Amino acid sequence: MTAAYWCGVFIDFIAFGIMTLQSFQLDLATVLLLHQCSFLVGALCFLYTRWQSKRGEGLGTLAIGFLSLAMSSTLAGLGERSVLSHEIWTFGTFVFGLIGYSVFWVGMRQLSSGRRRRIDWLVLVIPVVLIVVAFATRFYLVDAVRGAVSNFISFLSLAAATATVLHDRRPERLPVRVVLSCVIALSSLLALLIVVAMLTPAIAPMTPRWAFFIRIICHFAIALFVIILVKERAEAALRHAADTDMLTGVGNRRWFTSRMPKVMRADDALLLMDLDLFKQVNDRFGHDTGDQVLVSFADAISRNLNASGSFARLGGEEFAAYLPKTNALEAMKAAERLVDVVGKLEVDSNGQRVPLTVSIGVATSADAGGSWSDLLKMADAALYAAKDSGRNRAVLYDKIAA
Repeated sequence: MTAAYWCGVFIDFIAFGIMTLQSFQLDLATVLLLHQCSFLVGALCFLYTRWQSKRGEGLGTLAIGFLSLAMSSTLAGLGERSVLSHEIWTFGTFVFGLIGYSVFWVGMRQLSSGRRRRIDWLVLVIPVVLIVVAFATRFYLVDAVRGAVSNFISFLSLAAATATVLHDRRPERLPVRVVLSCVIALSSLLALLIVVAMLTPAIAPMTPRWAFFIRIICHFAIALFVIILVKERAEAALRHAADTDMLTGVGNRRWFTSRMPKVMRADDALLLMDLDLFKQVNDRFGHDTGDQVLVSFADAISRNLNASGSFARLGGEEFAAYLPKTNALEAMKAAERLVDVVGKLEVDSNGQRVPLTVSIGVATSADAGGSWSDLLKMADAALYAAKDSGRNRAVLYDKIAA
């Protein structure tokens, strides 16, 4: 099920919630109970996903943030039922709320980037300073001021989380990132509307109770889309592993063939490469050095190949590069440049320089008749011609080479 599907489910859920709220008048205690449950369910989802996931950066931190927010909501509910004194529950809900949203931002940053950074925890300086000021001035006893400050910190934390998720979309283009950032942004906007409603209720577009109710749905949605993000990330990692040569880090044969167009276009070129006398390298220097040679070769070709090209290891010491919109003259220039690059490679084995050369067969779609298999056969024939004529060179396919 795609992120778009779950986005539709989320929108339907909001519509259902609004109709429910119109049909039934929810009192504040009920809203607080639902608010608390949304955080508890979210925390359990994060913890379970962290348990199931090999890479769960941020999930544990998100769970701590949601548990802190659940405690804040619990204290508010106990205060509403007069179980706790006004001073205790107001200060408690203020402290846990500030810490909860700050920790949530840290967790979302860890989850989004896939790494942990100690410097992110410096954000806790903000709630600590506010807690000290609140304790000294006792402004937390004023409901409007306490609520405005808490929700403004919530707005800032959620807005920062939204920016983080969108920013990290560049290196990791997962579809659910857009949906998750929209849900967090909606929750952030609702927090800001609550601030407006508490400070200037006359101009507020909705009451705090409405905003709180929609935010409850957002909390469930955040938990849902975080799980989908972890799932999509795991699937992307599996696809990458399936398409990548584990030794060199470049694409493998499966990936390379999947990148080829079904019908050859005009002026496309294929370069088939084979490291010369690679078996002798393994016999003389050992297989570890042979692996090092393959890695160095793949890295050198990748760095010197046109960005629009596709490069892969087909197996053993055989590699291939597909160059779109490249005629025969351009393909030969590129191949000859790569021959020079490989000849200058410095691979060391116990103080000895490992000599490297490469033979390259070049074929273009102009002679392939629109068939990928024919293009491959032509490049293979040109490669054998390069080896037969002395190696360490590039040969362009022609009728004689065939």
